[in-house]
Amino acid sequence: MDWGDLWLLGAGAFAGYALRTKGQKKSQATTVSGQASAHDRSNLLQAYSRELSNYLIQLDPDRYYTVYRRALDEQEKLFTADGKTREAQLHIITERYPMYEDFDLVGTRPYILYGETLKRYEDEDIEEHFLNLVRFHSLQRAASEEWCFLMPMLGQKELDHLAGYTRQVKDAKFKERLKQAVKKFQAARETQLSDWQLPDGEKLYEAAEIAVYRVDDIAETVKGIWFKDTNEYGIYSVFYGDEKAYESFYRSDRTFQKRDVLHTL
Repeated sequence: MDWGDLWLLGAGAFAGYALRTKGQKKSQATTVSGQASAHDRSNLLQAYSRELSNYLIQLDPDRYYTVYRRALDEQEKLFTADGKTREAQLHIITERYPMYEDFDLVGTRPYILYGETLKRYEDEDIEEHFLNLVRFHSLQRAASEEWCFLMPMLGQKELDHLAGYTRQVKDAKFKERLKQAVKKFQAARETQLSDWQLPDGEKLYEAAEIAVYRVDDIAETVKGIWFKDTNEYGIYSVFYGDEKAYESFYRSDRTFQKRDVLHTL
């Protein structure tokens, strides 16, 4: 073999190496690009689900908790399901939502309140849309190499946090309702007898949705409030000291002896 042959062999080997390296870099770049795209699409689905979640938890915190728990169960089952089951489920969802923009149930101007738009849907339809977002996300993670390293949309830790947050949302709404009931009662009772002249448990005021009772207490002025429409009980107490009134609100029962602190947002 002369030097010319050696030169050609070396040039060919170098060219092959160069092409192989170039091809590997292109493949890696494609993978990185695909993963970035999957990450962006996942974030979009998360944003859509956040819009719906924010609306649903305000409507009924307990019901939303149940929906979230159901969605978490379905997410895990679909992710571990066999290939045929996943393909069938994915086909159903993609038939209903051909484009990612079809997942946008709100679909309004950025400054329009979500609630004003979502009121046109039945609650069950919004919940089903939320479930479909979770299902699609889970199916993509199970079937696509570009999605498989992404975190699931829902998680057990989030469910645990939601349990506490649900209580806070409910307590915040209940406290606000107690405040409105007290205002209504005070406005109606301006010309009535002072509370201390009435016996413990006396009904002080009644309207269509509420009834207010006197609750005897040594240090505070206490009112027991019964919300007749939801059959919930609360206590409003006020203590006067240092030329200032200190108000407190609690959950209670029909005896108005129990005082559960409200854990608001």
